[in-house]
Amino acid sequence: MFMKKSLLAMIILSTAAFGANPGGKVPTAGQEKGEVGVPMEVRVTVLPQGPQLVLLDENDVLINKLTFDHGSMVAGLSKKSTLEKEVRLARADGKAFGSNAETYKAKFEAKDLNGNAIAGDGSKNLTLNGHGAASGKTVDSTLNYRNDEIAVTAKDKMVMTKVTSIIDAIPAGKEPGLYVGSGTFNATLTMD
Repeated sequence: MFMKKSLLAMIILSTAAFGANPGGKVPTAGQEKGEVGVPMEVRVTVLPQGPQLVLLDENDVLINKLTFDHGSMVAGLSKKSTLEKEVRLARADGKAFGSNAETYKAKFEAKDLNGNAIAGDGSKNLTLNGHGAASGKTVDSTLNYRNDEIAVTAKDKMVMTKVTSIIDAIPAGKEPGLYVGSGTFNATLTMD
């Protein structure tokens, strides 16, 4: 029983210490204070080097999940949201792809969870499905990325594309809730 009370007290204190989002109101008189905050955490996992192909971000950090969080958009108010990330195909040891005069072709592609291609030129959308109160509703998003075959030499150490996720302005009256679209972003390296 003491443990439960201690845990509850810690949760209440941490909520008060960190604030909440949305937070307090804007002050309207002298000495008043409005506050807003979110929890914060910093972590890292270290992996070994090797000849395996990996997808890295612009800081050469392994991408575990390519996430585009457009945050909270207000229906009828928020403008189009555009987020961009860099994706690099490389070896996990940072060495060149080949050792002699080999030539390769690299290709990036995205697919939804049903295996349907999401064209990198924005011609095919990724559908975001609503959850909770928005269940059964959808929002379209567009992905732009380099989707042509890319010539790669034995001396190349990396092939890169920018991936842009776009959600157009949400119209007024759109059912509020969380909308999520999932799939995979792949890179293929083929020896000629």
